[in-house]
Amino acid sequence: MTFRRFAVSLLSVCSLFACSDDDAIVALNVTAGADVPVVDKLHVTITQGSRKFVYDFKPPVEAAVGDGEPSIQNSFFERITLPDGFVDEDASVEVEALHAGGTPFDPALTDKTTVHVEENGVVAAYVSLQLPVTEPEPEPEPGAGGGGAGGEGGVGGATSEGGATSEGGVSG
Repeated sequence: MTFRRFAVSLLSVCSLFACSDDDAIVALNVTAGADVPVVDKLHVTITQGSRKFVYDFKPPVEAAVGDGEPSIQNSFFERITLPDGFVDEDASVEVEALHAGGTPFDPALTDKTTVHVEENGVVAAYVSLQLPVTEPEPEPEPGAGGGGAGGEGGVGGATSEGGATSEGGVSG
């Protein structure tokens, strides 16, 4: 666990102690890659059995540096209070980043995790939004692929008279 993730977790859990004792709360900790652009909103879906809760929020933005563009903040958390009905069981937490107008990124910027919801308690969930790394096209292996055009035949060599032989002996 990185120091940044630990600090965000500690801050989020400490700030949640002031919550009501009757609430089930998910402290959603989000990390985003440096190359992730500004995100209009994060669409969070928490599912536990037949229960489903959807929560949308606008993530914090970091200002542009130099000639760069503004981007989503690299690390932050959001407190999500679950409605009644979520019990002490595992729940799926799925996060999707959306452009303005609610359109998804292409390729999708999503992450998913499973947490154990604690009735009347707080649980930390961790997700990471990363743009997929595009792998360069692999170069063909030597000898693979189609053959090239053949070359012309070579010119014959001069004949030899009485020189050294290839067997290492001398002819006479």
